[in-house]
Amino acid sequence: MYRYTLCFINRGTELLMINRNKQPEMGVWNGVGGKIEPSEIPEQCVLREVFEETNIRLEKVSFTGTVTWINPVKGTSGMHVFLGEVSENYEYSTPVSIDEGILEWKEISWVLDSNNRGISNRIQEFLPLMIDGYILDHRYTYDQDGTTFCYEQVPLNQLA
Repeated sequence: MYRYTLCFINRGTELLMINRNKQPEMGVWNGVGGKIEPSEIPEQCVLREVFEETNIRLEKVSFTGTVTWINPVKGTSGMHVFLGEVSENYEYSTPVSIDEGILEWKEISWVLDSNNRGISNRIQEFLPLMIDGYILDHRYTYDQDGTTFCYEQVPLNQLA
């Protein structure tokens, strides 16, 4: 089981993103999430992390797939990814400074723009498919020096 979760909170045409002020993913926009505690399942973790980081209490989230990193030096790791939703008129003013960074609503089109280099690495590859309802393992294989040399999309029902 993977040790991390990530959630993209949708409000109409926007996603709530965090620009982290420390590693990993320092200085770029990303979804909200964190490490799964030993007693948690991924859905519990992501609901807890969303509340801790944003003070938004989501009723439910939708599982949208996994992202796997296969690295010959660091081993295999990954995260469970979810979409959460609030109503279009949900009041949550941003930007908001929190311990982990800055929260801000960003237009989905801005997040997914292939020319946007301010977004966390790989989100523009896997997030559009997740938004469209495809539940896949987005598998990134790296070589010895950490360069991606293979990206695969594997339907989760085909994983052994």
